[in-house]
Amino acid sequence: MKILLVNDDGLYANGLLTLAKRLSEDHSVTVIAPDSERSGSSRSLTFHSALNFMQMAVSEDFESYILNGTPADCTKFGIDTVMRGDKPDVVISGINNTCNIGTDIVYSGTVNAALEACMHRVKAIAVSYDCADGDYTYVSDFVARNLSLLIGLLPDDCNTVFNINFPLPQSELKGVRFARTGDRYYDDEYQYVEGSGYFITGSPVPAKDCDPESDVVLCEQGWATVSPVRISLNDDRVYSSVK
Repeated sequence: MKILLVNDDGLYANGLLTLAKRLSEDHSVTVIAPDSERSGSSRSLTFHSALNFMQMAVSEDFESYILNGTPADCTKFGIDTVMRGDKPDVVISGINNTCNIGTDIVYSGTVNAALEACMHRVKAIAVSYDCADGDYTYVSDFVARNLSLLIGLLPDDCNTVFNINFPLPQSELKGVRFARTGDRYYDDEYQYVEGSGYFITGSPVPAKDCDPESDVVLCEQGWATVSPVRISLNDDRVYSSVK
């Protein structure tokens, strides 16, 4: 299987390299990563400056490149240019170093790099892990073992990606469950730092009145989650009521 592996943390992120190494045991892997940390990039693309990429000798097991763009750029540029004529079978984004659950996905560079693959009719998966132990081996093994199953469960129209989140190390997990995407809120505020400006800070607010089958609630309870996220921007309820 031909895999395009991207992320938003940069080429030397442990999650990316551990997953690339594991997947390359059975598949052809091409890695394209931003040249710097790009968390919170959502699905922004670079329009008003030139993109440049460079091949990097990171491992003999897979090809790897850096790109001076966003995570979504890495997906788009990878499919349109680096792998032109040899389209990947799947795009995998991650492994991110914190979870991307609930409405985090609106901002997440990791999830939106996967969603960008939908625009190119390529199936995709986003993977995140709250890595207190810094060991991505189990999550990488999970993805590798279940890759064919997960791809087979995605619809052929390629408008849906799986957003996978591991909130705890393997030894502390209750298991893995399919979940809906929930609502996640933060107690954000902007703090002023003398000589620099304002920086946003905040922590997640514990889930209240949230769907018990949502990723937000299940991750808080100690489950890893697999959530289908669709690219459609339509609100069919409002459309039907006003038509």
